[in-house]
Amino acid sequence: MALIYPRLLQQGKTHPVYPQNYKHININTAERIFSVAAGSFLLYSGIKHLFKNPFVAVSKAVAGGTLLIRGTSGYCPAYAALGKDGTQSEAINVKQYFTINKSRAEVFAFWRKFENLPMFMRHLQSVEKKGDNLWHWKAKFAGGVPAISWNAEIVKEEENHFIGWQSIKGSVIVNTGKVEFNDAPNGQGTEVQLVFSYHLPGGGIGTGIGWLINPLVENLIREDVRNFKQYMEAGEVPVTSI
Repeated sequence: MALIYPRLLQQGKTHPVYPQNYKHININTAERIFSVAAGSFLLYSGIKHLFKNPFVAVSKAVAGGTLLIRGTSGYCPAYAALGKDGTQSEAINVKQYFTINKSRAEVFAFWRKFENLPMFMRHLQSVEKKGDNLWHWKAKFAGGVPAISWNAEIVKEEENHFIGWQSIKGSVIVNTGKVEFNDAPNGQGTEVQLVFSYHLPGGGIGTGIGWLINPLVENLIREDVRNFKQYMEAGEVPVTSI
């Protein structure tokens, strides 16, 4: 870890000591806030369960400390090594392709009822139907950050083949998505192509929820999407919490 992350202590000093190639802040403010929140949560959880399960507790504490350093310093050596400037992050875009061993009509019908999505998408707390073509979405994330909500509508639909949706104008977050269903070769079920995106709106509307747009949340959503296949085929997904 010392080769990757700044050391907290060196020769009795109590302030962070950064590597020589530490040049600039390469994590945006939103991601720093999320890193500190998630890091604090993991560190607290690790300390709380230290004597119940030392190995897991220490792992959580180390991960939490790492995130805290990342958030408070604003510097990510991994980003630096990849030449990535995280301050330019503006969106989460998830694309997945998979085959589900169910009929196209069955898979389409399940997804078309958006209220089903929280069954396998852990980051979604609820999706409620509010009108003929309007749904209220609520998302939750780790670290004690408040849930966010928005309204979305279907903008394009072809029965048993395609569904496209987007959040309505003025929403605190811009959520867009499309999912396409095609018969798999040789009667092997349904091929699903899914695109799922979160964007911050222009102006000041998205202020305060920028923590959403970061790689940690993107990985969570990517895993949630993969859960769709397991839920459709087995009727359940691994029981985990965020």
